[in-house]
Amino acid sequence: MVHKMLGQLFIFVFLISPNHSCLLGGMGQETLVPNGEPFFVRCPLEPPVSDNSYNITWFINGSKTEISTDLQARIHQDSNHLKFFPARLEDSGFYLCVYRGTNGCWQEVLEVNVFQNDNGLCYKDEALYTYPQFSKKSLRIDCPDVTDYVDPATAQFHWFKDCEPLNMTTDKYLIINQFLSITNVIPQDNGKYTCVTLFIHNGTNYNISRSIANTIRELPLTVKPNILYPTDNFIDAELGTSVTVTCEALLTRNLILTWRYNKSFIDDYSDGRVIEKIQYEAVKDGQKVACQNITFSSVKEEDYGLRFYCSADNTLEYSKAFFILKRPGPNLQGLLIAIFVTAAFLIITTIIIIKLFKVDLVLWYRSSCFSHPHQNDGKMYDAYIMYPKNAIGNCAYDMDLFVLKLLPEVLEKQCTYKLFILGRDDLPGQAIADLVDEAISQSRRLIIVLGQVSNETNLGVDFEQKIAMYDALIRNEIKVILIEMEKITDCTFMPESIKYIRQKQGVIRWKGTFTEASLSPNTRFWKNIRYRMPPAPCHSDKDLDYISTENL
Repeated sequence: MVHKMLGQLFIFVFLISPNHSCLLGGMGQETLVPNGEPFFVRCPLEPPVSDNSYNITWFINGSKTEISTDLQARIHQDSNHLKFFPARLEDSGFYLCVYRGTNGCWQEVLEVNVFQNDNGLCYKDEALYTYPQFSKKSLRIDCPDVTDYVDPATAQFHWFKDCEPLNMTTDKYLIINQFLSITNVIPQDNGKYTCVTLFIHNGTNYNISRSIANTIRELPLTVKPNILYPTDNFIDAELGTSVTVTCEALLTRNLILTWRYNKSFIDDYSDGRVIEKIQYEAVKDGQKVACQNITFSSVKEEDYGLRFYCSADNTLEYSKAFFILKRPGPNLQGLLIAIFVTAAFLIITTIIIIKLFKVDLVLWYRSSCFSHPHQNDGKMYDAYIMYPKNAIGNCAYDMDLFVLKLLPEVLEKQCTYKLFILGRDDLPGQAIADLVDEAISQSRRLIIVLGQVSNETNLGVDFEQKIAMYDALIRNEIKVILIEMEKITDCTFMPESIKYIRQKQGVIRWKGTFTEASLSPNTRFWKNIRYRMPPAPCHSDKDLDYISTENL
């Protein structure tokens, strides 16, 4: 209302001006101009073809001064165009174009409204171009009013939907000159589309944008019916089973769906075994659809390979689509389940077997032709034996018998291991501390035999114990095998280092008797010892000598 009153006042000012005694053509339509973009306003007064000496001048806001004709000015007139480079918010107002020619003088008022885009958007809702589209498989959107600025054949256009760039890597969108083509149109293609192109004036780059409200309307009745299903596809059906297939088509006025075989109605195909149901309506993906079911009460051999058509007729157009019944392919699900269950069973069984018979499997492998037991680590002994020298009671006799007789009998004679036992393998006069240190460093394993002791200082010789524990726990250069001669319930006098090893890796407990049977390396006790020992070596005569007497 305010704009209209101002327009009338503006017209009145021009009418009373002595310099503008031209006929007033009226007030032109409001022109919406985007802020910050170049824009051309065209004077609606078209000169006659016969008038070659006409002149058009532009004025602003009742001013008697013509708008500049300097092409370098931000606002200037160029023939019948008023040009803004670029338009600004303060340029909004009323402009007058005056035509003077041989046939007289006319003038017309034009309202220019420079707008700012809505907050957070790339367009202003009131300034949208609107082009209603009818629903079809594809549509084309024009970037309007750009041919006065750029050549669409050479200009590059960028398109946005709801201010987000379109994904031009898909086949859905295609840009041809100033047009955007959209294929496979769906309701979600409704929205606000914006086109942007580059315009260069006097070496300055400007963006030219147009925003369009794209609204897809319902198909008119003359549009061909759109069948959603079937889609000329195959359907798996077991022989003798009941199968129902639904024909679905977009709901339009007067739409009728029928099932046919060849050119006959489906009722003529069989003796009531194939039945066509009553048409009904439903909603699918937000769209109303018409539905018509066909039911095979029992699929027969003659049903396979035939085309059953769904026909859609709206009295003006006609569409059809078919499906074909076929035997289902082999069901591999059962086979895959059986393979998976068998594989899982085998894996679990293998893990259990390995867990239960790990010791026997390792010993078997070492004795097989696949194993290469020779070790080139430069060590002289397979194990260093350390045992308590102060065992109490019957344990003292059993300890000596086990260490000095059973261990050598089984491990050395029958299994070809080489052991070092302090008190047996040292020579008189040798420096015991140096001898123990060298013997332990030359051993691959440390066997500690545990028994009931009266104090914690005599598990072995004190320095022997310290050297052994240093190598085992600090330097981590030797693996430890713990053997208990009997179940130890009182660990009071047991060194902390032995307690730690005992808790960490457990012990092998001797439960046998000193008989011939206990000398067999294939008993469970000796198998556990051999499992923790390195592979049985093949010693040469030189390897069987004792440590040299350099330390005497």
